[in-house]
Amino acid sequence: MDMNASDSPRIALGSALLAPWRSSRRSLHWLMLFLMLGCSLGAMAIGVYSSKPHWWLASTMVYCFSVGFAWAFWMPTMLLLAIDARRLRLPGMQRAAALGLWLYALPSLLLPVLVLGACGADMRYVAELVALAMAGGMAFVLLPRWCAMVIGFAPALGSGLHRLAHLPPWSDPRWLVWGMAALLVLLLIDALRWRQLLRSDADKELGFTSSMLLQLRRQGGTGGWNGLQQLDGGQLIRQRPDWMQPRANLGKVGPQSPVRALRVALGGWYMPKTLAGHLRATAPVLLPILLYIPVMAFMQAGEARHGHAVRSVLLSIGIGVVGWLGVFGGLMLAAMAALVIHQRWKRVNAELPLLALLPGLGDARACRHALLHAAFGAPVKAQLLLLACVLAAAIVMHLPPLAILLVALAQFAAIGAMAAQVLCTLGGRQLHMGVLAPIYVVLTVLFCLSTFVPLLGTDNHPWDGLAPLEHGLLACWVVLVAALLWLARRGWRGLLARPHPFLAN
Repeated sequence: MDMNASDSPRIALGSALLAPWRSSRRSLHWLMLFLMLGCSLGAMAIGVYSSKPHWWLASTMVYCFSVGFAWAFWMPTMLLLAIDARRLRLPGMQRAAALGLWLYALPSLLLPVLVLGACGADMRYVAELVALAMAGGMAFVLLPRWCAMVIGFAPALGSGLHRLAHLPPWSDPRWLVWGMAALLVLLLIDALRWRQLLRSDADKELGFTSSMLLQLRRQGGTGGWNGLQQLDGGQLIRQRPDWMQPRANLGKVGPQSPVRALRVALGGWYMPKTLAGHLRATAPVLLPILLYIPVMAFMQAGEARHGHAVRSVLLSIGIGVVGWLGVFGGLMLAAMAALVIHQRWKRVNAELPLLALLPGLGDARACRHALLHAAFGAPVKAQLLLLACVLAAAIVMHLPPLAILLVALAQFAAIGAMAAQVLCTLGGRQLHMGVLAPIYVVLTVLFCLSTFVPLLGTDNHPWDGLAPLEHGLLACWVVLVAALLWLARRGWRGLLARPHPFLAN
């Protein structure tokens, strides 16, 4: 009896330490490992090579990015474990999930404070910034989804408030008081939402009122890309409110228009829509953009007395269009279009082979032509429209020709990645995660660099190492495009070898 009593604290401690590892998939563990390692090395590099007196602020910000991501998409999975434990009447597991938060919160906070403090940093600032990143990341996924839109504009709103309300700068000790007040508010929100989600039947909540964590769980997002591949596009649409439901346009659908009939059969992104339907379908993208413009105006309102407000607002909007649309818009369009095709050809049922019997498809060659037209028509048009917007913003910002070329190459590479993945799926040579994951990681890194590195030349004092970096990015794009062309050729040859393309993988 004594041995069992002495071992029970060890068992509880071990269960608490293993809780985040058991409540998430291995792919997320590797992602967090690489992210934490990369940001830690970046913070160390800033400390070694920076000569500025407040170098530790930049190092802290880099570390806060990784710890904020961890507390937004990894640590909250313990709430999912606690919810299941409560429903299964397993109080020990529920306590282990709560204890695990504290066991991981302490080293996440104390380690950077001690290391940076030993190197000369102000430990008060480091502790407060790291705590804000942890609490803010947790609040980001625990709050309803509509709050994420507001949280995304928090830096811009904070900058505007800083100018209008004359808030103290980072170096002012009075900032610690404002930061502590914000930290207490975030901690209170986290505690209340944790308790509310734990005790309520939150699985029935859908749409923008549901917690982002629970929606990621239903969509497989907390389990990595493998879970996302199993996501049903109709599920995402059903989660929207009624005023955001897209309206299909079934006019001219029939044997006289096989491409349009195939788009209806594919559904999701490919479904033909009316003008109102397109506006409803793109509402999750249009609403943040419409909110972005007044936020930028508010952000620059304090500079009106200097006579540069209009130019600052236009420059900020241009940077937002190039950065936000260029990175997230291009990548999401490529991923979602390829994901719909992947889902349709992965299901083993009679629905896919019956598409070969659609009237008006013709022989095998005409059938392939109609399917490729349906699969690439709408996504490529959307990518080209996005490219036009990005190029217009880049020209207005007077970016140099090489920078404009890099921005354009990023969009064409997104089209190439979508084409390669779709052709491999249609050709029965589906790309495994060991190939897809590195491609999208490299594509994301090059996207971010090609989108934001040219913006370094928009300042009054451009960076001296900008030209060599841009030439290096251009060489990386050439290598990536060559790899995508090889994959697309491989998928095309597989498609030609099939009797008809409507064969499940």
